[in-house]
Amino acid sequence: MKAKKSGKLALRLAVVTVILCPVPGWVQGPFPAGEARDTVIVVCSQCHVLTRITDNDLSAEEWEFTLYDMIARGAPLYESDLETVRRYLIENFATDER
Repeated sequence: MKAKKSGKLALRLAVVTVILCPVPGWVQGPFPAGEARDTVIVVCSQCHVLTRITDNDLSAEEWEFTLYDMIARGAPLYESDLETVRRYLIENFATDER
C-alpha cells in the first residue's frame, strides 16, 4: 500500500515541477514572448516536437480547429487557458495573421 501512495506522490511532484518550473531558454527557440508561451510549450511538447508548431503553415481557422482537436484527444489544457492559448497560436503562427 505504501508503494502505491509513494508512486502517486512522486507523480504529483513531477506534475507540479513541470508546471511551476520555467521552460529553459534552449527549448523556447522561436516562440515569441506572450502570455501563453510557456503554456503552449509545456502542453504541446508532451506529445509533439515543438517544430510541429513553428513549421506548420496553418490559417487562424486551422489553428483553432487543431487546438480543439488536440483537446478532444486529451491535451492537458485547462479551460481557463484555452482562449489565451488560442490567441497566442493565431497571433504568432497563423499564416493569415503574419
